[in-house]
Amino acid sequence: MVPRLLIVDLNLKGNLVIVVGGGQEGLKKINSLLTQDCKILLISDETNGQIDNYVKQKKIIFKKMKLENANFLTKYKPILVMATTDDKALNREIVEKAKKMRCYAYAADDPAVSDFSHPSVINIEDTVQIAVSTGGRSPAMARKIRMRAEQVFKKIITKEDIHQIKLQEFARSSVKAKLATPLERKKFLYGVINDNQVKQLIKEGNFKKAQKRVMEMLESK
Repeated sequence: MVPRLLIVDLNLKGNLVIVVGGGQEGLKKINSLLTQDCKILLISDETNGQIDNYVKQKKIIFKKMKLENANFLTKYKPILVMATTDDKALNREIVEKAKKMRCYAYAADDPAVSDFSHPSVINIEDTVQIAVSTGGRSPAMARKIRMRAEQVFKKIITKEDIHQIKLQEFARSSVKAKLATPLERKKFLYGVINDNQVKQLIKEGNFKKAQKRVMEMLESK
């Protein structure tokens, strides 16, 4: 019996993530992390042009190091370690070391030893992420399916949806102090989604007035 997959959205905000290996696979993983508001440290003996640009833009930190074993990890306190070198034995050693340090661990070339499989992700305006995963069985097919699905989802998910998501984030942060119970908060947030004035303001692209409308609705509670 094939085990069911559990796809989770790991909260990396403010935490350190280490990517080991500065090749194309390392670049892919860095790209997937850039929207996660985490600290990204790349450790490698070489990089490519795009990674160099990220370093110059201070989006990531780069430490040049010739990698012979996984002992370098003990200097850091990451939440996640991603091994992307072209040395399978070294990747496995890095994963094992990370697990001993109680970190999440991932090897790009060995899903069997990783704590999770890395899905192919549809990213819509850094707001909606949709994962396509084969559980590590075929990353190539996950990518192929993702490319087809991306065309569909980018038509389904509108600008209004993106603004509504951002407005919901604003509403959730505002409602905590006013409404005591989860049920009250849930009811209010659904009210924001269904409010005709909010819908019209979002359609017009007037996000600030939509925020003002949310606060008016909250004050009436």
